[in-house]
Amino acid sequence: MLSKRPIGTLLLFLIITSCGGSGKGESANNNAANLTNKERQYFSNGRGLYELHCASCHMEEGQGLGLLIPPLKNADYLMKNVAGAARVIKYGLKDPIAVNGQIYEQPMPAHADLTPLEIAEILTFVSNSWGNAHGGVTVEEVKEALTSGKPAN
Repeated sequence: MLSKRPIGTLLLFLIITSCGGSGKGESANNNAANLTNKERQYFSNGRGLYELHCASCHMEEGQGLGLLIPPLKNADYLMKNVAGAARVIKYGLKDPIAVNGQIYEQPMPAHADLTPLEIAEILTFVSNSWGNAHGGVTVEEVKEALTSGKPAN
């Protein structure tokens, strides 16, 4: 018969190590503490949406894919106009783009199925992850960017 103590100790160990600071996504949370409660909710929802729609190209830590896909981590293009990046997410991008002095020519597919709320959540996540520190992005900012016709830069 097994003692309850080793099982309890093992369970406690698993909980502590899974919640520790060196696990998956630690660097993604580095600026979430500076957000309001609503922005933290957007950040949290945005993480899941990012993993579903963006991470396969822009990678888990936002580093991009070599010279093919631009980074989102410390990306000057993104941080110049975070809400304007909503147009790129919603409508895609066919023209070359300069990010941190590097030209990327790979087109980005449109995510026309994403709602303004989902885009605001993704942008709140990426603009406050991996060293980026923008703050929250509102649904209103996204709607304005989507209807303005202005490019993201």
